[in-house]
Amino acid sequence: MKKKLLLFTVFGVLGILIVLSIQSVTDFAGRFIYPLDDSYIHLSMAKSFAESGVWGITKHEFSSTTSSPFFTFLLSVVIRVFGDWEYIPLVLNSIAGVLLLVVLHQYLKRYSLITYGVVLLGVLFLMPLHLMIISGMEHVFHTLTMVLILFFFRQYIEKGEAGTFWMMVLFSFLATGFRYESLFFILFICIYLFFMKREFSKSILLGVVSLLPVVIYGWLSIREGSFFLPNSLILKGNTFTGLGAFLIRIGGNIYRGFSVMILFLILLVQIFVFSKSGKSISDKIVKNAVGLVVFGGFGIHVLFANFGWMIRYEAYLAVLVLLAIAPFLEMVFERKKEMKYVFAGIIIVFAASFYIRFIRMIHYQKVASKNIYEQQIQLADFLHQYYPNSRVIVNDIGAISYFNNIYLLDTFGLGSIKVAELRKNDHGKFIRNKPLEDYVKKTAIDENFELAIVYERWVKMPDDFIKVATLSIQNNYICGGPTVTFYAIRSQDAGKLRAQLTEFSRHIPKDVSLQILK
Repeated sequence: MKKKLLLFTVFGVLGILIVLSIQSVTDFAGRFIYPLDDSYIHLSMAKSFAESGVWGITKHEFSSTTSSPFFTFLLSVVIRVFGDWEYIPLVLNSIAGVLLLVVLHQYLKRYSLITYGVVLLGVLFLMPLHLMIISGMEHVFHTLTMVLILFFFRQYIEKGEAGTFWMMVLFSFLATGFRYESLFFILFICIYLFFMKREFSKSILLGVVSLLPVVIYGWLSIREGSFFLPNSLILKGNTFTGLGAFLIRIGGNIYRGFSVMILFLILLVQIFVFSKSGKSISDKIVKNAVGLVVFGGFGIHVLFANFGWMIRYEAYLAVLVLLAIAPFLEMVFERKKEMKYVFAGIIIVFAASFYIRFIRMIHYQKVASKNIYEQQIQLADFLHQYYPNSRVIVNDIGAISYFNNIYLLDTFGLGSIKVAELRKNDHGKFIRNKPLEDYVKKTAIDENFELAIVYERWVKMPDDFIKVATLSIQNNYICGGPTVTFYAIRSQDAGKLRAQLTEFSRHIPKDVSLQILK
């Protein structure tokens, strides 16, 4: 009864945090704005697929822009049934957040009230759950499916029931479709089934089914002339570019993911220090099966995936680590007098993670939404007013695509496969790429593009493009840069673009600077 009361209290706190976060944005924007432009990428692709049957950032061409095919598809289904509404991700994430807490209740109810409460509140504040909900991204659904995988994995180890295995297979399939990083953890579950339980066929079956979303989506992408992997993974992933660069990237991940790495230290202590030393290695593995799966998957994530960007990439890791250390927390809380130093260390780690992941992000969430409102939403509004159906060169593509019907050339490459092919060897760095510059110029002229709105440092525009204006925001935290530059493709269009921007400048937010160049 006390655990259910605590669960409903957490529901209430979560609701309050969501409402306060939304209110903090509507105070300056007049409506809620997602803190990431990527949220609008999902929406734009989902709308395109729902309304036109085209899987792309616009309805005009295929693009493998999303790194979460199942989330984008889920949004498209809801848009198809209920119509387009920009807050569909917020509603769906709220439902998924409630389901996540219910599943966590089932997962944790075997533990004492204090362990139950610490882990549940840890998910609320250290994920933090409300931030992932209002991000409008796939991370709540991904975390939900990953928790269900661990839940049924633990049950299958303990009881060996066929039904729990098939549920594990189902949610492994779904989790991979929401984020490919799920495979890092499923790999170690397959290894456990293969070597510890000697269930060779089940291990292989689980692996094959889990890979299906990657294989099917990859086959469809190749058929449409794109890469096997989504463009974002090709352009942003931790690819091997030499041992030195690879190690630097790993170091950067550890630095950006510090708030989760310190939680991971508790898992390391659990596995390597406080495992029962008198038992065999096999017994230790069985006893720490969930912890070892999380340990292995976490390690591969550090090597090959990303951290950062509003702490969202590692949000699911915080939840999985919390679940994995629950048995250790239970032991420490029961023996806190004789393990007082370990108890104190846990408190310090939780406090540090709470400060970084909750206290600081309360501030940065509002800043991020303000950045998106003052930059991406203003650009979308400008295009909607003057160029709603035009051909535009851009390199940040979410809001401007969702709120308009433009044809775009994305110089970053997420929405344009030819650009992605030209940039794939840049390994996420913005360097001088002459073939890309030549391609942008030729495409702009041959296909009658009207203007370019770009971050200049991301790609150099052709010399004969006319720089007309810059739009700058203050205190940039989340956008690709504080300043975007407007170019006219042809000299005869520069005067018209200047006049349009001059008129538009009368209605922009007070903290935005729109400078018209002569």
